[in-house]
Amino acid sequence: MNLTKQITIALKKHLKQKGLTYAQLATHLQISEASVKRLFSESTFTVRRLESICQLLELDFLELARLARGQQELKGELSESQEQALAEQPRLLGVFYLLLNQWQVKEIARQFEIAETELLQLLMRLERLGLIELHPANRIRLLTHTTLQWREGGPIRMKYQSQVMEEFLQSDFHEELAVLRFETRELSPASIAVLQRKMTRLLTEFNELADIDASLSSEQRQGMAFLMATRPWVFSLFSDLKRKAGR
Repeated sequence: MNLTKQITIALKKHLKQKGLTYAQLATHLQISEASVKRLFSESTFTVRRLESICQLLELDFLELARLARGQQELKGELSESQEQALAEQPRLLGVFYLLLNQWQVKEIARQFEIAETELLQLLMRLERLGLIELHPANRIRLLTHTTLQWREGGPIRMKYQSQVMEEFLQSDFHEELAVLRFETRELSPASIAVLQRKMTRLLTEFNELADIDASLSSEQRQGMAFLMATRPWVFSLFSDLKRKAGR
């Protein structure tokens, strides 16, 4: 992750900790809220604007650099034992998933059927696993990236991947916010490489939008799943036709 991206993430997290919205930051900077969102999504801060944001957040550049450096220390992948503990306790995994999506503890307690004592026990369990830091007033600091990757062949994927994919693809995708497109064409290796780079950028933008919207309350956000897939593939009918033609 480059330094600019680290600084952007650090600023977003500090805004959230201060309880400040993009609208309030826009007022402070005397620009529109849309312009603020664009600043964060594109990481296009001038030094003067960065200084103004730091003044609002009561940070100096040195403190901001420390916060940004801390992003490198976050885990992008859990250990086998951490994943195993989550896989064995669905409610623990559910709470951790909400925290990854920047839910506040009070929002989880308000919107889900979970007793306050149980929620506190789950948070303490996550802290013992080294996944969060639990601070006074149930404030949370994640010790992982919000975009962490589940281990390939690890406990989470082994237990839930097929179920997740089955449930996701059962929809007819006719809902207002649903989109499903399937295209099949023939590409050169060079074009395949270009496509893969574009997919990587699109996935990065998806996660950046989620980071931006994390400043909103849970009522203003909606869970969205994003599936991208590409691989060498030919429909069996055409595969048979090609083999026959090759003969």
